[in-house]
Amino acid sequence: MRLAFLLVNGRTPLRHTRCMQCCEPIGGSYLREIGTHLPYCDHQCYALFCDALAKDRVRSAS
Repeated sequence: MRLAFLLVNGRTPLRHTRCMQCCEPIGGSYLREIGTHLPYCDHQCYALFCDALAKDRVRSAS
């Protein structure tokens, strides 16, 4: 599994956007997952998302 992201600095999204992990409003810097374009407020929320995704895939494979 290879996930990649973009770090966006000094630019807020055009629409009112919230982090996909913690639901906090996105500010002037955030991460955007390349494959899905989903926004995350920081690397910690993105890491939590990746961890949850990996656990879900392991559970599905069992």
